[in-house]
Amino acid sequence: MDDAAQQVGPAARSYRPEEELGGFEQEVTRLDHQAALTWAHEWRILRPLAPSGGGAVLDAGCGNGAVTAELSAALPGTRVVGLDAHPGLLERAGARGAGGPEPELFLGDVGDTPFADETFDLVLSRYVFQHLPEPIGVARELRRVLRPGGHLAVIDVDAGLWGTAEPDLSGFSEEAYRALGAAQSADGGDRLIARRLPRILRDAGFTDVTVQPFAYTSDEVGLDALAPQLSPERLLPLVERGALSLTAYLRAMTAWQNFVARDGFVLLLGFAVVGRR
Repeated sequence: MDDAAQQVGPAARSYRPEEELGGFEQEVTRLDHQAALTWAHEWRILRPLAPSGGGAVLDAGCGNGAVTAELSAALPGTRVVGLDAHPGLLERAGARGAGGPEPELFLGDVGDTPFADETFDLVLSRYVFQHLPEPIGVARELRRVLRPGGHLAVIDVDAGLWGTAEPDLSGFSEEAYRALGAAQSADGGDRLIARRLPRILRDAGFTDVTVQPFAYTSDEVGLDALAPQLSPERLLPLVERGALSLTAYLRAMTAWQNFVARDGFVLLLGFAVVGRR
């Protein structure tokens, strides 16, 4: 349910920030919000992979730079680079104060990066692969820019394993989110990408591929904090496109509002799939 993909361009076509709910400005805010929700969980997985006392890290598909800034602050003395194909998002990344050394930012595509072979010790790609029509090719490109022994960490979600809610919401929202998956698939994306990532990385030449799930709950952060990610209001652009019926949308929205009123509980799952060059 939570897809904060942050890269667009030739390699990623199913995410367009201008077409998200509220347009570009609201989507930038949502990306910041999503990074704040999950970064601590992600960093616990990434920290053992990151170089210490130097080296270089690439945030491939860095979007508005929320996590690029976190990496820069967490890794003093390490070269931190952000790459994104969306000029508007990259501009926001450049305007962000990192609280430490400024990360380097490059405009470019994750499937055809401007970097030399064996440049980075760690490449991170967050919520990007679900939007890629050719994910194996992108994984090969990111492997090319890794130094031997370096790691690629792909963080993403799986709509079939998104988490759980109590009371159960699935009967009311299944049609709406099935339409979201169909629309993303039609644009070249894949909302079931997490289950496919281990084989994608292996096919791209990575070894020692592992799947490391992480979870966070509404009791940790509050339902209000999860609303930008989970509220069916995010599906309104699909109604406007004719990809989702108004009836299905209203059914899902009513169920969500009742869920919030009853102080429902949500457990959300994310997946970090890591491979070594």
